[in-house]
Amino acid sequence: MNFTGPIPQTYSSLFFEGLGANYFLLGVIGFAGSIAIALVQFPGGYLADRHGRRLLVVVMTYGVALSTFFFIFAPTWQFIILGVIIQNFCLLYQPAMYAIMMDSVAPEYRGQGFMFQAVVTNLFALPAALIAGYLVLMFNLDFGMRIAYAIVLIGYFIAATLRIRLKETLPSENVGNFPSFLVVLREYPKSVRESLEVWGKVPKAVFYLFLTNAGMNSLIVGCQTYFVVYATSFLHVGMFQWAIVMAFMALSISIPSILAGIRMDVTGRKRFLILGFLLFTPAMLIFINAGFYTLLVAFFLFGLAQMLVGTGYTSLVGDLTPRELRGKVIGCSQFFMYMGQAFASLLVGALYAYVAPQTPFILLGIGAIPIAAIAHFTISDTSAKQV
Repeated sequence: MNFTGPIPQTYSSLFFEGLGANYFLLGVIGFAGSIAIALVQFPGGYLADRHGRRLLVVVMTYGVALSTFFFIFAPTWQFIILGVIIQNFCLLYQPAMYAIMMDSVAPEYRGQGFMFQAVVTNLFALPAALIAGYLVLMFNLDFGMRIAYAIVLIGYFIAATLRIRLKETLPSENVGNFPSFLVVLREYPKSVRESLEVWGKVPKAVFYLFLTNAGMNSLIVGCQTYFVVYATSFLHVGMFQWAIVMAFMALSISIPSILAGIRMDVTGRKRFLILGFLLFTPAMLIFINAGFYTLLVAFFLFGLAQMLVGTGYTSLVGDLTPRELRGKVIGCSQFFMYMGQAFASLLVGALYAYVAPQTPFILLGIGAIPIAAIAHFTISDTSAKQV
C-alpha cells in the first residue's frame, strides 16, 4: 500500500482541480474525508478490543481497495468526495492495525522497531513520485492520474490478500467473529462511552500525547493538500521537479531516522518527539520562498519531522497503554484528531483561497512551537513499559 498509494497522492490536488474543484473546494474534500474517518474511529477501537484485530483489518482493507473505482472513473470533483468518504469509512480498521503493531513489538525495542517499519515503508514509497511524474508526462495529468489510481486498486487488493496472513494478537473469546453492520450500529453508543471512559484508566501523559499529536496533525494534513498547488503555481516548480522533491524526501530521511530510532530506545522517546515538532518550523519557513534546491532542504526537514513525531508518538502510546485498552485509546484519540483535521482543512482552504497562499504554511511553522512546549511540560518517558 505504501508503494502504490503515494503515486496518485503526488498530484492528487491538481487532479481534483482539473475535475472542477477550486482552492477552497480542495479544503472541503479534505473536510469530508476527515469527518468520515473520524466517525468510524470509536467503533473501530471498540471492535478491535472486543472482537479482535485481524479480521477487521483484512475485510476493511478490501473495502478501501474497492473505493478506488470512484477515483479511476470520476467525471467531476463530486465523485472524488464520494470516493474519499467511502474509502475513509473503510479505514474503520486503523485502530486495529495500530494495536497489532503495538502488540507485536517488544517494549525495549519499540523506538527502533517502529522507526524501522516507518523507514522501510517510506522507502517502498520512494519510486511513487517518480512513477507519477512519468505517467503525467507521458499521458497528461488527467489520464495519467487515472492510470495511477488503477495501479493503487491492484496494489491494495494484493495488500488485502497478504493481510490474511496476519496473526491475531488479542486473546478473547470473541476473536474471529466479525460483527454485522447492525451490530456495529447498535454498539456505537457503547463504543463511544467506553472509549471516552478509557482516559480515566491510562496515565495523563497519554491524553497530552493525543492532544499534541492531534493539534500537529490537523495543521499538517490541512497544509499537505496545498503543497503541490503552491509549489507549481507560486514557486514555479515543474511537475517532474516536484516528483524529484518527493522522492528525495523519502530517500534522504532514511538513515537519520533509523539512527534516531536506535537512540530513542536508549535515551527516551520524548526528546525526539519534541525535536520532530520543532523541525516543522524551519521546514515551512524555507518552503514559502523556496527554489528547487531549497525545496529539497525544506522537505528533508519536513519528512524527518513527520518520522520523528510519528515514531515517538506511537512508541510512547505503546509504552504507557495496557494491551487491552490500546484499541479504544487509539480509536478515541484518532476520532478527535480527524475531527480537528476536518476543520483545519476548511480553515486552511479559506486562508489559502481568500487571505494569502503562504498563510497556512506560516501557521503550521509557528503553531509547532507551542505544541512542542506543551509536550515538554506534560509528557515524560516511563521506565515501566507496557508489554
